Amino acid sequence: MRCPEDADGGACVWGRVEGFDGGAVQVRGLHIVLAGLTVPGRKDLCASRAAKEEFDCARPTRKRMAELVSKGVACDVVDVGSGQLWGRCRVADGDLGRLLVQAGVARAAKDGPYGDSQKQAVAAKRGLWAADMVLPRDWETARRKAEDED
Repeated sequence: MRCPEDADGGACVWGRVEGFDGGAVQVRGLHIVLAGLTVPGRKDLCASRAAKEEFDCARPTRKRMAELVSKGVACDVVDVGSGQLWGRCRVADGDLGRLLVQAGVARAAKDGPYGDSQKQAVAAKRGLWAADMVLPRDWETARRKAEDED
């Protein structure tokens, strides 16, 4: 994955991912937080009614992230604030944030670009939006809101 030659003059960083968590990647020594989405925290517990087990809600996010970033990323830095770099990243399959939200393992930020992707994931009951999932309160509120908008 490489940055496009015709970048909008902003900073673009590309290469192999050196590390990641559900909501950020590290590329060329830079920690870039994905703009436009929210991921569950490691301390958030989810449960599957079918399996009757609790698990770290961020686990499915990290698993999907590992699959998507395996061939590298290209990240446009869109904001720098509070000591953080915020970016929109692309992987071989497309926009990384959109892919995570569509898979149901990340939630669209309130004013972000992924609202429609979240509605699709909720309607399709993908990932953490699956019907048998017991979610933390704020995620459950987001699910109800998305279902009410349809």
